[in-house]
Amino acid sequence: MFLIRMAFWLALIVMVLPSDRERQAQLYQTATETVHRAATFCDRNAALCAQGAQHWAVFRTKLEFGAKLVFDVASERLFGVQPAVHNPEPPPQRSGNGRVGA
Repeated sequence: MFLIRMAFWLALIVMVLPSDRERQAQLYQTATETVHRAATFCDRNAALCAQGAQHWAVFRTKLEFGAKLVFDVASERLFGVQPAVHNPEPPPQRSGNGRVGA
């Protein structure tokens, strides 16, 4: 079933591709420009990427805590294993202006 779905979507993509050489060149140029702009986004928006990195760090900390919590609860319920006591570092506090830190 997976192969049939994959073949369907691949055929659909091939059908919408242009057959005219000029339009193919235009599509290729547009695709390469789009990839270049996506790859150099942080070069053009350094402050935004730095802020995103801070938010990602907080998210990752919460994700790690949640995953450990789920694993500990599942281990306790399924295997009767008591989780080790773990005191995680609290995530960075937000100041009054909504920014992490200071």
